[in-house]
Amino acid sequence: MELENKVVLVTGATQGLGRALTIEFAAAGCRVVGIGRNLAKLEEIRAQIEGEFTPIECDVSDHEAVCQAVQQTLSLYGGVDVLFNNAAVYPKVSFLEETPEAWTSAMGANVNGVAYFCKAVLPVMIRAGQGRVYNLGSWAYLGPIPKSAAYSASKGAVHTLTGAIAQDLAQFNTDVQVHEWIPGHLKTQMSDHGGIDPHVSAKWAVAMVRNDAASKASVIFENDYEWIPPKRIKDRILDLLLFR
Repeated sequence: MELENKVVLVTGATQGLGRALTIEFAAAGCRVVGIGRNLAKLEEIRAQIEGEFTPIECDVSDHEAVCQAVQQTLSLYGGVDVLFNNAAVYPKVSFLEETPEAWTSAMGANVNGVAYFCKAVLPVMIRAGQGRVYNLGSWAYLGPIPKSAAYSASKGAVHTLTGAIAQDLAQFNTDVQVHEWIPGHLKTQMSDHGGIDPHVSAKWAVAMVRNDAASKASVIFENDYEWIPPKRIKDRILDLLLFR
């Protein structure tokens, strides 16, 4: 995909990976729209960024605010080529101690936010006949650790939601794809500042979008490559018997 002047919308753009994504895609020549709850932080990014960047204040868990943010983007640019659903929170509290309000808030940001932006952006992409959505995932749902109930459950939901959306997209004869991207253990506030530099992962994202090499309309990308699920034992035996 030629990235010059492509409209890239990034949620959770005020810090961590989201901030890195806005910087790297702007540097690649894209017209970047950064979504965040803190407009002052978004304005700081705009002052530092090299390239075109539009900040929009929006709570991703608020459906009406999401629709307004997407409409503002369309008024400016007429469409959305790439969406990164990056916004998420990690409460780091025991499920037994987590309040219903905190649980609902986490699900609102991590799951509803993904769904709301997909619902607002995908019809635009379908009308345009092309578009790419990357929902930020994690393997956390496969091996939860203590004090990760809300985050792990939400990432499991994002995994399933991404696949389900892709199935519903199959009825349209368009070049619109919805993928899950697992960028790795990042050095951010969410991971207590240990792990991969977010700008390294953001550069992977730029290459991922530019190469546009998914084998199917919906896959899992891990770090900077497409993750191929291991075959079941039954399939391996059939491969041997049938010389596949």
